Amino acid sequence: MQLIEFGAKIIGRQVNSDYASFLNPTGNDPSNYTKVNLANLPSNVFDYNQNIWGTYFSYTLSTKSKWSMKFGGRYEHTDIEASFLKKEGQNLTIPPYGVLVPSFNMSKTFKSGTWRFSFNRRIQRPGIQNLNPNVNSTNPLNISQGNPNLSPEYANNYEINYSKFVKQTYISTAIFVRNNTGAINQIRTVVGDTVKTTSMNIGVENAYGMNININMNLSNKLMIGGGGDLSYMVLKNNVPDPLMNASNQGLQSNFRIFGNYNIGSGWGAQLFSFYRPNQILLQGTQGGFGIYSLSLKKDFKNKKGSIGFGAENFLTNGMTIRSETKTPLITQESTNVLRNMNFKINISYRFGKMSFNPTKRKKSVSNDDQKDGGGDATPAPTQPMMPGMGGGDRGSRGGGGGYSGGGGFGGPR
Repeated sequence: MQLIEFGAKIIGRQVNSDYASFLNPTGNDPSNYTKVNLANLPSNVFDYNQNIWGTYFSYTLSTKSKWSMKFGGRYEHTDIEASFLKKEGQNLTIPPYGVLVPSFNMSKTFKSGTWRFSFNRRIQRPGIQNLNPNVNSTNPLNISQGNPNLSPEYANNYEINYSKFVKQTYISTAIFVRNNTGAINQIRTVVGDTVKTTSMNIGVENAYGMNININMNLSNKLMIGGGGDLSYMVLKNNVPDPLMNASNQGLQSNFRIFGNYNIGSGWGAQLFSFYRPNQILLQGTQGGFGIYSLSLKKDFKNKKGSIGFGAENFLTNGMTIRSETKTPLITQESTNVLRNMNFKINISYRFGKMSFNPTKRKKSVSNDDQKDGGGDATPAPTQPMMPGMGGGDRGSRGGGGGYSGGGGFGGPR
């Protein structure tokens, strides 16, 4: 009826980034590229080391009356070293910082269903794409540059959830509030005829919303499910300069549906679709996008293997995403087309004897403490990411079970 968990974790990240720019005046002769002198930039080599030491503790109490309570905390200490290797005296001094991340989850099961309340504090460190100070000037009129002095974001998540089974149907719904301070936002400024994009810790993001998920077994052959999230976003950057001050608010949503059908004679079909109508950004909005896929699978008669066929986004040649930025300094409209049609064939076959004895469940540990869009070892991309792409939904984001680099303890993911 009681469970105590404790442990420690170390994350070490080392990133080295080097770059050079070349210019081809004519664009016709591939051998006509000449290296561009970048003496006016800080450096063309950036070295960034990040070490995180963390320790955590949690306590869970379950009662015979079907109450369950879990509370815990995690403390993390972060050391950072950053330097421009080819210019002396330009090393960055980034002070170390520590953070205490608490969490609390409580649930009660009734005959009518299960109620849950959860709170967790979350830390999201900037990824390398936000930190790398190398200037991406692939488009000289629209350049981007990271900011190695960025601090992490901190988010407080509150959620009330209700779930129940109704015959062959499972329903789960929740309302949530999310408060994010020190949010990493992209800021666009104008220098002459050039638009410069960089990141700063100047944002406050609040989300108020709800979600619902439904799974239905309509028969022994057909299962369908789906859900959606709806939230009202309030974003502002608290910059006193009226030319740089920005705020935005509005509704944001996403929807998903999936299904499985057992056709018979070893055949099965699966459908999945996701759509997000829009995304609210600090300095504007981004248009919607979606994905869909259909797959078929045939099991061999001897049950030792199968062959599958799948297709994704196969009805259209591309998906157009339109974004708009509006500030006192700039009005910018952009159109991007995503082309990700693909077809797949999967073949699997088992050789020899297999054992299906139950295995002991292992607790997984993942490093999810970095802001979406910034991988552990991914250098700055050749083409800058679209504003908002890869950012995830600013909705309810509970912590993971157990201990993970950025999650809480036990909340829904």
